[in-house]
Amino acid sequence: MTAAPIAFVHHANQFVITDGYADRDGISTIAASYDAVLSLHVELGVPASLHMSGPVLEAIAWHRPALLARLRQHLASGVVTLIGGTYGENVMPLSSPRHNRRQLRAFHDLAEDLLEIPRRQLKTAWVPERVWATASCAPPLRDAAATGVRYQRVLLDDRLAHPLREGRYPGSAREAFDADGPYRWHSDGFPASVHGRLHRPSLRPYRIADGQGLVAIPIASHLRYLVPPHDPDHLRLLTELGEDAQQAPEGSLLVFADDLERVAGVAGWEQGLERYARFLRWLNHSHAVRPVALDDWCGQIDPAPEQPVEAGTYYELAHQHGAGENYAQWADDPRWRPHAERLDHVEATLEQAENDDADPTLCALAERLVLLGRHETAWQDPDPESGRAPAPWVQATAAHAADALPMLAAARWAADPSPHGLRVLVTDVDEDGDDEVILSSDRVFAVLSPRHGGRLSLLVRRDTHTGTGPRAVMVVGNPADHWNFQAELHQHMRTPPNHPGALAVLGTETHRHELGRVTVTPAAAVVELIDVEPGPDRGLTKQMLLTADGTALVVCVRRSGLPGELRTTVALSPNYPTLLRAGRRHTNLRQGRTWWGASTPMIDAWVAHDPAEHTGQLVATSPATGHALVGAVDGCGRHLHLVLGTGPVDDSTGAIHIAAANAQLHAGAPARQTDTMPATVGAR
Repeated sequence: MTAAPIAFVHHANQFVITDGYADRDGISTIAASYDAVLSLHVELGVPASLHMSGPVLEAIAWHRPALLARLRQHLASGVVTLIGGTYGENVMPLSSPRHNRRQLRAFHDLAEDLLEIPRRQLKTAWVPERVWATASCAPPLRDAAATGVRYQRVLLDDRLAHPLREGRYPGSAREAFDADGPYRWHSDGFPASVHGRLHRPSLRPYRIADGQGLVAIPIASHLRYLVPPHDPDHLRLLTELGEDAQQAPEGSLLVFADDLERVAGVAGWEQGLERYARFLRWLNHSHAVRPVALDDWCGQIDPAPEQPVEAGTYYELAHQHGAGENYAQWADDPRWRPHAERLDHVEATLEQAENDDADPTLCALAERLVLLGRHETAWQDPDPESGRAPAPWVQATAAHAADALPMLAAARWAADPSPHGLRVLVTDVDEDGDDEVILSSDRVFAVLSPRHGGRLSLLVRRDTHTGTGPRAVMVVGNPADHWNFQAELHQHMRTPPNHPGALAVLGTETHRHELGRVTVTPAAAVVELIDVEPGPDRGLTKQMLLTADGTALVVCVRRSGLPGELRTTVALSPNYPTLLRAGRRHTNLRQGRTWWGASTPMIDAWVAHDPAEHTGQLVATSPATGHALVGAVDGCGRHLHLVLGTGPVDDSTGAIHIAAANAQLHAGAPARQTDTMPATVGAR
């Protein structure tokens, strides 16, 4: 008998951004493990297909660019081929048709930008968590006009070819098929033989009824329990499966498809790399199975005739975890409903801003946050009280979709052609229950968070004389990077360190501040924030000055009590979307005697100081932070100035700006706390 064809599909999906997590592997460990698995395939000549989620690809590009280059080499070898899917791993049946198209288009963009794979080469799709509903999933996968790709096939679990009984699982053909599955092997022990357990007709690809021509590629459930082999005897069971598969209908294919982390032995999985390496070496000498490239093989065979595919996913998710065949047990959980409503609200706000012709660059970034907000939608983890509950990390991810709201406010500001003037607005721009302070002019839009360290969480510059209309560029903020378990918006994340924003004074990063003096004239606006946290830093003030015609913030940090630490951190993310889509390729660190900064082809951003104040710049491109270059102006005592700006800079820039702002920053009475916050202050 001819050896049965077997294809390998690895799915890489870890929403991490850095190293130093207390509860999971960081990006360096994960990226190196991915490379190890793919290197084995290339070295041994065993074809493999790869799908990667957008966030993990962006994290590798930023933190481990050498491993991204290795990934491109693996793909260029022809042994590893890319398959497509969504950017943010949203559960597709829970999302709107428009949202699913956004997700697919974002992944296709990233495949071209970071992996240099033209989207026209993508033929096969991976659906997140393998949750399928034909009416929701098939149309966007076939919509080349909207996404640039008309997928030919999709990977589905073998059990989905077997129907439910009037929409229910008990007594259905699917339940009967599952009875011969491997799902209790780990708990009850592996069988002495698997001969006769393989349902051979379920190995043949088939057309999906009402799927607009889409072909389903069945994932062989038994392989997921035998690869990588735990015991030498499992190789004998694999041989038996291969021998049975040799008698399957013409065009049949054994498909192993699972998380890449599983065979790599990272992200909570037991060590599997050595076992997987031994398996691949065994495979090259097996008489029962022979490895083939998935897309090449499927392009040469005729699929079975159309058959309906009812909603479903993999067995463990549907039944052992309790999500249900259509995922409804989790999607309709009342504990998830507030998050779902928030996600819908933010997405509706995005669509309205797009319809109103708000700045397209900032709308695209807001879209990114909306896509990430549905990452592994409504996923549940084990819970000691209720069995399962919405996972803390998925709740945090959903919460941070609201980071799109300040971005959309900036997008509307950037697209408004009318004279804006200097304004200070106190408003809950992200609808999280805490007021933010928006300081803006015709050129600059800044969002400050009094509640979380008095820090600058968003800074956008607008160019009004570009020849093509106003253009907005983000300078501070990296909201699309991972927030771990932290659901609070704007807060500086400590473990691992991330989302520093700007103007965080060492030791006060999370202190509550209140609004003090606000002065707005036609020429300049000054906003003062006061640290009100009990302790030695209480009373520390930050004053930010913005001039009507400038693109720089001049900042005065002052202690009213005893002298102390004044080191003030600034994280620059110049043209943040470029950092996401290109990694470090177009970002350069620049430094002078009195300033440091980062440049991209679109913008130069910098931080400057006056050395006469006996301060010193401290530049440290923190490896533990997301898409940002982090540094500080270092100082102690009672008083420190810095300038945060864009455009040309030299060693005199800081001193010139600080001297010009001196009278306005230090005018008036000493800082005092205010009982109320003004709604809007503006100069007309």
